[in-house]
Amino acid sequence: MLIVTVYALFGDDVRLSLFAQSADNAFYALATICLVLFSFEFIASCYAKPGYILSFYFLLDLIATFSVLPDIGWIWNQIIGTNTSSSAIKASKATRAGSKAGRIVRVVRAVRLFRVVKILKWKNSGNNEPTEELQESKVGSKMGEVTVQRVVILVLFLIMLLPVFDGGYTQVEYRYQDYGLRIIHMLVSSGMTTGSIAQSPEFQRLLFGYVRDAGMLIYMQMTNVTSTQLMADIAALRFQTSPGAEHNLTVNPSNDWSAENLLPNYADVTNKYRDVEVNIVKTYGCFNKDFIVIDSAASSSACVSIAIFDIASTSSSSAAYNILKTFFIIIVLVAASTSFIRTARVLVLDPIERMMYVVKKLADNPLATVQSGDDAQIRKNAKEEGFETALLELTLSKVGRLMQVGFGAAGADIIGKNMGSGDLDPMLPGKKITAIYGFCDIRQFTDTTECLQEEVMVYVNKLGDIMHTGTHHYYGMANKNVGDAFLLSWKICDGELACFSRFTDKPTEEDRMQVNQSITCPPNAGAGTKLRRITPTEMADSALTAFIKCMIDLDNANTDGPLTEYLTKEAVVKRFGPAFRIKMGFGMHVGWAVEGAIGSRYKIDATYISPHVEMADRLEAGSKIFATPINISHWLAALISPGARRFLRKMD
Repeated sequence: MLIVTVYALFGDDVRLSLFAQSADNAFYALATICLVLFSFEFIASCYAKPGYILSFYFLLDLIATFSVLPDIGWIWNQIIGTNTSSSAIKASKATRAGSKAGRIVRVVRAVRLFRVVKILKWKNSGNNEPTEELQESKVGSKMGEVTVQRVVILVLFLIMLLPVFDGGYTQVEYRYQDYGLRIIHMLVSSGMTTGSIAQSPEFQRLLFGYVRDAGMLIYMQMTNVTSTQLMADIAALRFQTSPGAEHNLTVNPSNDWSAENLLPNYADVTNKYRDVEVNIVKTYGCFNKDFIVIDSAASSSACVSIAIFDIASTSSSSAAYNILKTFFIIIVLVAASTSFIRTARVLVLDPIERMMYVVKKLADNPLATVQSGDDAQIRKNAKEEGFETALLELTLSKVGRLMQVGFGAAGADIIGKNMGSGDLDPMLPGKKITAIYGFCDIRQFTDTTECLQEEVMVYVNKLGDIMHTGTHHYYGMANKNVGDAFLLSWKICDGELACFSRFTDKPTEEDRMQVNQSITCPPNAGAGTKLRRITPTEMADSALTAFIKCMIDLDNANTDGPLTEYLTKEAVVKRFGPAFRIKMGFGMHVGWAVEGAIGSRYKIDATYISPHVEMADRLEAGSKIFATPINISHWLAALISPGARRFLRKMD
């Protein structure tokens, strides 16, 4: 429909400005196709689009469809009537006036083009790969639609109203063509002159002045004068190069007209010229010698005089300028619609859409990054400019991050389901999952707390940062902080993992290979940038690697990292001696657990409840007894890959 709409906008003007009359039938055929397609689209829209009938665009499409009719000569000529020379003369002015009004109404087709381009753009964007670009909100869509409607109404109002102040929609004509012909007609019809101009100096003077100054005369019919005589009289006229010069030129130097331009009858005029390319002047009435009309000066009068002038160059130029005018209208529509809505979009709609994006993203993936735009620009708008929408957007992002930090992986469903619904219900039913649980404990925490006092919070947070960073880099999630210990998890699947979920299970190598073929863990990017779905064995290897990495980072932090400041504090050295180092113990186990929220409507904690979680705690406690930094259960050892298992040993 884009091509059809473009043709409907420019086709008729191209026909008038560049092509001869012989090409009209081809253009009429194309315009007929446009009318059929527009009508089909209009009917289909009435049937398929809810709320379309009697809407704003319904009226525009209706006007645009019927505005094609003047471009189809086969239909339009029948409507205005051009079967006879008399009816054609009457219809000529109506044709030009209708053409001018039609060009004004044609701006509605420009609106169609604007809409078609928007639809094609939307369809093309829908065929692209999924991106993180924001989708237009309903508020933005409605505001954009209303803005376009008001711009269209304003442009239509100006285009249709301004010509009224310039004389209306009728064609502005050279008035001398009208009253000059009437003076000659009155002279001839009164009987004061007969025969050729040589026998009447007054007739000669009036006819010469009319032919010279009225324009490009191509046909003339005079009452009481035969066509042959009139053609001979006009051919006998001579022109001068300048006032006072001899009349010896057969060509009018002011417009290059000559008697050769005259056509013998009206049929030749219609064969050579289009209706819009000629200006037909007609006068009626029979007069006596006192120049008093003696019959009705109407179309029924027996005395009729006609003059037809060639205005093809004017019509062609007008069509060419109308093409530029149509381009200008399209630019005005696009520029006005874009500029009017830009400020509202930047200051209001875009922040709303970004906030909706954050809410939807949290509902779809509660652990996803909640950044929705340029944080630096948002902060600038919030703090420096004081924009309330930017402040709300910044606050929502902070709230989203705080929810993620506060609820953790175990509370992801709480965030997602409450963000995706209109009601607040933090007390959701639990869900059984299978995961790897890691428990890590800070050694000598009670004595360290007494030494550090208020600084103990920062101390614990620095250790927590080491543990949590290593865990998240290897596909894990931080779950619970209990003062001197951290609970970490690596989710494998919902429900139970066959042979690796219960204490009664006795997993074998075949069982490990079987679950790797049938189960993939939830997508996770880890320290990378792309989401991956890994096998349970790879998840188990990652969990073990994460704790080893945490041990290495802890040792580095003791040597030349953020923990060195605590090793040299006077109270710490006095209590533990100069060789003191901060140590932690680790325990790991795999099994089922119920993931959910514990508490009341006043306070909830998102966590895991299961004897398997307690098993990880007991394994960590065993690390103190057996003096081993990492203890893992034999169920987890069976899930680890054979390559990593080579570096494990059973407890003595």
